Amino acid sequence: MTRYRPRAVLMLFLLLNLTACYTYQVVATTSPAGVIEAKRPDRVRVLVPGGIQMELERPVVDGDQLVGTSGVSMPLADVLMLEIREFSMGRTIGLVFLSLPMLVFSAGD
Repeated sequence: MTRYRPRAVLMLFLLLNLTACYTYQVVATTSPAGVIEAKRPDRVRVLVPGGIQMELERPVVDGDQLVGTSGVSMPLADVLMLEIREFSMGRTIGLVFLSLPMLVFSAGD
């Protein structure tokens, strides 16, 4: 078991690192279509009437519809809030520095 411990810790570190590298940023705009076409994000979160929040992968604008790769579409007029997933350098650096002592400690066993 101890032979695989460093490898398991490394895998845990990589998993945590991948989840911490990205964060959603609210986009203040009156034209969600313009933002989607200009930035071409890989993921967005959208708030629609009724408080429903939806996540769309690789969204595109088709006429007056916002369409995701999973076939989900909605009228652009229904978009109340748009959040774009972006890389977060601060969170990534913080996770790396917080994880280093754990890696050093586990490698010593």
